[in-house]
Amino acid sequence: MRAPLPASAGLEANRRMVRRALLLVGLLCIPVLALMLLQAGVFFACSTETLAEGVAAGRLEWRITRMQCRNGREPFFDVAVGAEDKTLVTALTSRGSPVPVEVFKLDEGLIGVKLDRPRQATGDSIVRIRLRASGSPRERIDLQSDAAPSGPQKP
Repeated sequence: MRAPLPASAGLEANRRMVRRALLLVGLLCIPVLALMLLQAGVFFACSTETLAEGVAAGRLEWRITRMQCRNGREPFFDVAVGAEDKTLVTALTSRGSPVPVEVFKLDEGLIGVKLDRPRQATGDSIVRIRLRASGSPRERIDLQSDAAPSGPQKP
């Protein structure tokens, strides 16, 4: 009868290296899994609905969405525009009011976003947004900056 041969030192070293590598991969997966869980929590805590969408003159596609989160006081509105059959890019955002209602083409390289009421800062009920030649917005307008500041006022 033969006696079993002892495991070689090289084979044992390879096994230790594989175990350590698996431990390191497991530790590196923890932040990735935590981020995925955080994103899933945000996704399920907020509801998103499309209020209006269409195609303006010149094959300009647009979409107005409303997002409401459970703990959010006011809904968030997003107006995205872009060339038809291309990726839409955010052109205007608003929290609470005024609410964007419609998008239409004004001139070459200029669109208008109709609001449900006039802006506090300018008194206009139409926001003008410049476009690039590709159809994406040249600028992003945030109507939240129009709102009166909340909280205690400094004297």
